[in-house]
Amino acid sequence: METPQTENELCRIAAPVRLLSVPVALRSERSVTLKEKPILACEFAESFGRWLGDLAAPTVTGGLGADLAAVRTGPGFECRNRNRAASGKLSAHATGLAIDIAGFDLADGTRLGIKPGDNASHTSVVAALRRAACGWFTTILGPGSDPSHADHLHVDIQKHGSSDRYRICE
Repeated sequence: METPQTENELCRIAAPVRLLSVPVALRSERSVTLKEKPILACEFAESFGRWLGDLAAPTVTGGLGADLAAVRTGPGFECRNRNRAASGKLSAHATGLAIDIAGFDLADGTRLGIKPGDNASHTSVVAALRRAACGWFTTILGPGSDPSHADHLHVDIQKHGSSDRYRICE
């Protein structure tokens, strides 16, 4: 797609794509829909799509016995600072290298929220997805990490410091 226009010239997204759905590994007839159709940098869309199709969908099905149908997200690319602060460093969202996950919709109509709740099975599956994300992304923030991430998971592939191996998994 065309590069989104912003007033801040530092907000740039390399090779933008609009992610509509991703295939589920080993189940070619199934796909996971992204209802908000987020705009992401192609390199991040590839990582995120593989995490959804190869890990998240099978984990949800195995843990809950229902297929993952859709993921509720933010817009992906968004020209803003970290934690929506008035000043400071740009967020990974400003380069299309991040997405916020608000929840998961299952094929049976069930909704999985990100915040721990009363359903132990749901909480366990979301916790497993969050832990496993540390192997796929460089930053994972969610409930308990800080007030800005109390109700969603933030995942990104932004490089921290001089190493591409450093992870922030909170």
